[in-house]
Amino acid sequence: MNKKKFTLILIAFCFLTTLSYGQQEDKRVKIEITIKDGNKTIVAPVRSATFSFTTSTNNVTTTDGTEKKEQTKNYYFSIDFEKQNVALLKAFMTNKNGLDGHITMVDSYGKMPSRKLEFTKANIDSLSDQLTADYTSSYMSIVATTLIIDGVKIE
Repeated sequence: MNKKKFTLILIAFCFLTTLSYGQQEDKRVKIEITIKDGNKTIVAPVRSATFSFTTSTNNVTTTDGTEKKEQTKNYYFSIDFEKQNVALLKAFMTNKNGLDGHITMVDSYGKMPSRKLEFTKANIDSLSDQLTADYTSSYMSIVATTLIIDGVKIE
């Protein structure tokens, strides 16, 4: 009888341990932004990143007074952080000419291909920070001069 109770308790313990282990949050995909600030490199974890590319045509007046159409290319990144990275923010605020860097995405299971988004001369376009009693989040939009997605230059 003791063996039956012990076996039953052992099975229940193993079952409950497995349930609690299965509840743990494991980040499968790791996303990071890396910025080169002079001779130092700043790496910050990212919750999510979105990029967009647009071209727009504007009428520009030349020095001789004629109008001509000029095409501009815009590279935007919207980055969601779990918390504000002060070193990253300081680097953007002190470098008005823009910063070079990249965003990488790596699947820890190796099932999805890695991604790398490289950019040059990036500046902050907008910034917001959300603070609550149980949740923090920071959003940063940056504008870059160039964009290279997995080795392909976007033009």
